[in-house]
Amino acid sequence: MRYAWDGPWWGSPMAGTNGGRLHGLVDEQTVYATLDAIDQALEQALIARTDRERRWQLNQLRGLLLTLPTQAPSLDEGLRRVVRALGTPVVDR
Repeated sequence: MRYAWDGPWWGSPMAGTNGGRLHGLVDEQTVYATLDAIDQALEQALIARTDRERRWQLNQLRGLLLTLPTQAPSLDEGLRRVVRALGTPVVDR
C-alpha cells in the first residue's frame, strides 16, 4: 500500500538535482507533445467510420494510458512512449 508521504506513484520523490534538473519533473515540451498526441488519438476516434472502429481506437488509447505507470521506468520516459505509440500509424500497431 502506498501513502501520500511515499511520493508520487510514478517514481521517486523530487529530491536533489541531476545536471541542474530536479528528479521527478517532466519537461514541459514532453507534456505538451503527449497531450497533443492524445488529442489527435481522440480526434481519430471521433471521426471513425463505424462505432466498432471508434470503440477499438478508444480502447487502444485507454490501454496505453492504463499501462503507462508499469511500462516505463519514469514518468518522462512513459510520456515519450505514449507520443511514440500514438504517432505510429494504426496499421503498424
